[in-house]
Amino acid sequence: MIAQITTITTAADTAIVTSLRMKDFYQLLNAATTVTASHFIEGTALASADVVFTCNGADAAEKQLNVNKLMTWFGGLMAQADNPTSVLYAKPYVMNLSTIVADAGLLFTGATTSPLTTTVVA
Repeated sequence: MIAQITTITTAADTAIVTSLRMKDFYQLLNAATTVTASHFIEGTALASADVVFTCNGADAAEKQLNVNKLMTWFGGLMAQADNPTSVLYAKPYVMNLSTIVADAGLLFTGATTSPLTTTVVA
């Protein structure tokens, strides 16, 4: 499965889209407001880079809840990439602000602010 990850800055999509193979992701790290997804760089000898998602919420607990939800969602995509018979993602999966928030089930109670503020793709 190929993921097309849009760089998000200040809770808005940019024009920068990076395509990565989901099967190259090997680790997720969870912090208070971020999920770091590490992936191997294709064509290199075990070099790696990260995609960092930064979440928001009404308070620290909601931020951590969003981080946990995002980690569960992304982990599911990593597992899906290991299933060679799956046709669920036969075309590239677009990860932009709206699809990530909806598919991961992120929320920001009591505000219209986005629960996902940035993605940094390296």
